[in-house]
Amino acid sequence: MRIFAGVDRLQGGLDYHLARHNLLVSNLSHVDTPGYKPLDLERVEFGEVMANLEATHPDHFGAQPMQAGGVGTKVFADPAAQAGPDGNAVSLDREAVKIASNQVRYDVVAQLVAGELAGLGWAANDGRGG
Repeated sequence: MRIFAGVDRLQGGLDYHLARHNLLVSNLSHVDTPGYKPLDLERVEFGEVMANLEATHPDHFGAQPMQAGGVGTKVFADPAAQAGPDGNAVSLDREAVKIASNQVRYDVVAQLVAGELAGLGWAANDGRGG
């Protein structure tokens, strides 16, 4: 059993929420770009990634990077976004809500990591505080 196994699993969650935050903020930067469709990020299991590999060149495959625990990510166009007269489908309110909820999830995972590390610190100090 690895000492940091719990933290390693949680790292994937932190990485996912950070990547999703960056993508959602990017959507906001395109709020005035005609024809822009907002993107989002979802987690996918290893089997789904393998099933959806597509060749980008005859000599290699274009696989997405895998995170800890056999989980990868997939970028997709937000199907619920409705385009305005200029074809832009970014809604400031909708993106702000997605960013806020993603931030709450990130904070929860960060608290879990802090708890795991505090437990390891406690064990490293033979159960003494400090």
